[in-house]
Amino acid sequence: MFTSVMPNLYSKDIDRTVVFYRDQLGGAQTYRFPAEGEGPPAHVELRVGDVMLAVSTHEAVERQGLPTPTPGHPMELVLWCDSVDDEVAKLEAAGTPVLVEPYDHVAGHRRAYVEDPDGNWIALVSNA
Repeated sequence: MFTSVMPNLYSKDIDRTVVFYRDQLGGAQTYRFPAEGEGPPAHVELRVGDVMLAVSTHEAVERQGLPTPTPGHPMELVLWCDSVDDEVAKLEAAGTPVLVEPYDHVAGHRRAYVEDPDGNWIALVSNA
């Protein structure tokens, strides 16, 4: 069962993008990786109204095993679920292309990537 959806925008200039969503659209930062003082951000999450929105650098995307984002892949859709492994198995059995098999992410969760029928990247994430 899926529990939430969070768009993840890919950005060449994460600071500029975060400032826009924070200062221009009233977003409140809820998460940053790495943490403040531990280096430049690779991934930031903001709450904009009732929606969680993530922003990741192109380099952070590449470290996940995906190709460099192009104008045709400006974002990913993040779906939180109970078990990444179970959901990937179901999706793969149904013919969904798996881009990156489930793995343990550096931030402490389990992650995999699949592709929707239009070629959009979807990150499936669960708590370990």
